[in-house]
Amino acid sequence: MLPALPPEIAQGARIDWERVIMDIQRSTWLAGTSERYSDVAIARACGRGKTWTWSLRNIPGTEPKFHDALLLLGLWVEKTGGTTPPVRRETERIAG
Repeated sequence: MLPALPPEIAQGARIDWERVIMDIQRSTWLAGTSERYSDVAIARACGRGKTWTWSLRNIPGTEPKFHDALLLLGLWVEKTGGTTPPVRRETERIAG
């Protein structure tokens, strides 16, 4: 089941895709498993090329297409057990 979108999304915030990717990577480290999700592994799990996750993490304002976003959020839920994806206002990403 995909997570519910937080009310902040309607108020000008966006899903923080960089944080979603980092959460997936951290979840495998914290679980102590031998499985490690690199940018390439996350991109492959979503059927995308290796530069896809790099772009989401490093280019301000970059967002995945709808289907790709659902795949990435599904992976995030599977790996972290989260119910509400992290959000960030656009001004925070540029300034931060």
